[in-house]
Amino acid sequence: MEKITKSAKIIGIGNEGISNLESIYNVVKENVDTEKININQDVDKEYVRELLDGVDILLLTYSTQDKRAVDIVKAIAFMAGERRVLSIGLNSSDKEHKEELGLNQEFMISQYNTTKIMNIINMMIEAVSDDCAISIDLTDLKELFASEGGVRYNFENFTRENSPSEIADKLLSEMKEAGSDFIEKKGVMLVEMDKSEDAIVLLYDILTCIQEKSASTYDIIFSLYMNENCNNQIKFGLIYN
Repeated sequence: MEKITKSAKIIGIGNEGISNLESIYNVVKENVDTEKININQDVDKEYVRELLDGVDILLLTYSTQDKRAVDIVKAIAFMAGERRVLSIGLNSSDKEHKEELGLNQEFMISQYNTTKIMNIINMMIEAVSDDCAISIDLTDLKELFASEGGVRYNFENFTRENSPSEIADKLLSEMKEAGSDFIEKKGVMLVEMDKSEDAIVLLYDILTCIQEKSASTYDIIFSLYMNENCNNQIKFGLIYN
């Protein structure tokens, strides 16, 4: 299978951000370009323009306890906003911060949730690629994250032996939260599985179960990425605002 065209980039900012990048890179390495920015670098407009060339999805890793890293995040997020690039922050600080960084969405990452978050982000990148059997538009992701509220999310692995009802129950019962003030307007179900004739029927059954079991009334769209190396495993990511 061909590699995904890399229109996504992940940037590690400051010592902790670069360390985080190195620890999570293995999950997304096939789908993203990378950059490292140390706190002593001169991050001017021309440099940021070059960073953002050809980028549709931008991931920034940092800690808000590093004030210089925060300034760099703000500068990059501002120009990303001007270019309508989807910007997502991965903040490893263990302290709450009130400062507005200008990102579309921020996830507070730790050893307990980083793998789940990165798997979802990886599936999002695949979902907007030309290699996805049923893709979603980048605009859908922007709408998902563009509101001032937060998002709920989950990522799980299943097998063909799991029923649609079991899959829906597991996904909905273990949703995590990023931010607050959920508007419950839009949801995206991301799916990766091997090629099969009944894939679409299975996905519609699962989607129906999710909508029936969910207390929210958001609209859900889905993507399907077919991977011949799934070995009977089905990956599901569910995220809604």
